[in-house]
Amino acid sequence: MKRELSLVSIVAIMRKKIMISLIIAILATCLVGVASYQFMAPKYDASIQLLINPKVTNEQTGTYRSTDSNTQLVNTYNVILRSKVILADVIERLDLPTSVSGLREVISVQNEKESKVISIHVEQENPEMAKKIAETLALSMEKEVPKLMNIDNVNILSDAELSGNLTTSQIRIYMILAFVMALFVSLACFVIRESLKNTFKTVKDFEDITSLPVIVTIPEI
Repeated sequence: MKRELSLVSIVAIMRKKIMISLIIAILATCLVGVASYQFMAPKYDASIQLLINPKVTNEQTGTYRSTDSNTQLVNTYNVILRSKVILADVIERLDLPTSVSGLREVISVQNEKESKVISIHVEQENPEMAKKIAETLALSMEKEVPKLMNIDNVNILSDAELSGNLTTSQIRIYMILAFVMALFVSLACFVIRESLKNTFKTVKDFEDITSLPVIVTIPEI
């Protein structure tokens, strides 16, 4: 016979089992962390900034922002950056052991707060190679973009910069998720297990569930 647990009973079960659930959650978190560090290769993000100056005539001055918005420019630069012309040039310059499609997957471009500055990002396991690819992409863009678009010039603002290990941040997220999930799943299992019990181990259990007083007990022999 299943027990019908009230909200108060569920809370009481969770309070009783919280320490065990915390231990299970901590163990699960440690397991996920160790497994992630063992099997996930580290990845680094290298970024470099470009200043792009579009040509604006007197007739275009008043309508430039509406006809060629920053969002459109970023999308255009992203397409150019990921085009075969640019990527093949980078692969040739650095003699990379990858294909155009493989290189395309690890690069992206972002606009810097509605300005004429864009950032090129490259993710690689080798931090030095990530920097080299970012800088070579910038050089290739500096050469090719003025030919392809109505651009005065493209200037590289700085050398490529490395951010922290991206894998470390991902592992932290996985560990937090593992802790939360293990905690809630273990508590849920304890509540379900309690609701499926059809026997009472103590007098208090009987009184808590039935709300009836126990008049007589039979001692163990």
